[in-house]
Amino acid sequence: MQDTNFLRLNMKWNYAPYIAILFFTTIVTLIRYYMIPEWSNEIQVMLFFGQFILLCAIWLMIRALSNYFDKKIPFSKNVSRRMFLQIGTSLLLFAPVFMLIGVVAKPYLPDFANKQFLSLGFVLLLVMVILLNLGLSAYYFFRQWQQSVEEKAALQVEAAEMGKEKLMMQYHHLRNQVNPHFLFNTLTYLDGLIQTNPELASEFVRQLSKVYRYVLEHKENEVVSLETEINFIRHYISLLRIRYNSVLEIYLDISPAAQEKGIVMVTLQMLIDNAIKHNALQVENPLKISIWDEGEYLHVHNSKLLRKQIETSNKQGLQQLKELYSYLTDKPVITNDAEKSFEINLPLL
Repeated sequence: MQDTNFLRLNMKWNYAPYIAILFFTTIVTLIRYYMIPEWSNEIQVMLFFGQFILLCAIWLMIRALSNYFDKKIPFSKNVSRRMFLQIGTSLLLFAPVFMLIGVVAKPYLPDFANKQFLSLGFVLLLVMVILLNLGLSAYYFFRQWQQSVEEKAALQVEAAEMGKEKLMMQYHHLRNQVNPHFLFNTLTYLDGLIQTNPELASEFVRQLSKVYRYVLEHKENEVVSLETEINFIRHYISLLRIRYNSVLEIYLDISPAAQEKGIVMVTLQMLIDNAIKHNALQVENPLKISIWDEGEYLHVHNSKLLRKQIETSNKQGLQQLKELYSYLTDKPVITNDAEKSFEINLPLL
């Protein structure tokens, strides 16, 4: 994309000086036509083409001179010295040529073309040479500025992509940490359940297999449909209800429209586990978790009764989830940490 922009810019720049010269030559020819009507149309046309060719030759020589100085004294080393030498050298090269043209053309000029008139024309030609040099230099600085802007934009995009990749790696690491931790606790509970209630243990294993089938089928996906995530979380809730019984209550109320939208995979499992990890579960005061959608957000709300001692936590999971969503949507993840409740609102993707 950047190379294409430069190619277009260079094509426009290559034609621009010749268009300007053509315009300037036309204006001069019209002025000359009205000031010197005694000259025939053939002479006016010949002078038009001669002037155009001369100015194009001057421009090409200025460009060649600039290319030469680019190798000897580039702008990046010393701008003022480069400008002084380029303009000075141009004037030294073209001043004798203009003087020679004036001497050769003087016998053919009208009476009003006196010494002062020729001197003024000579000065104007030198000014034009200076302006052509300044125009070429201005284009150089504009090109450098545009290149720096595009490179900066490219670096910002690259940095954003690298940041997203880093965050995805952190998220996958976090997700991989959740699964072994959950599996260890689940197998420990299953061991005891097999001895006390084999029939319930069999149901527990069936639900557990459905949970891990979901994880295996979607392990390469960052985003899944909310319907897919809800189907998974229902099996997960079945496991939790077998394990925690009446001390944990989870409610789901998801509209059909919301189920068609997306969510980061295993987000709900992580948030439910986070609520269980940080809060006490008591028969007289069960942990209540409600999940519902409203507008463009999915709300996950839990009652709050913090444990006195909390399992090891780096407290980075929620922050990483917020940063991940920031790459996927412009809508922010909203949290509301109250005295007796905690709620997180996830934007639906």
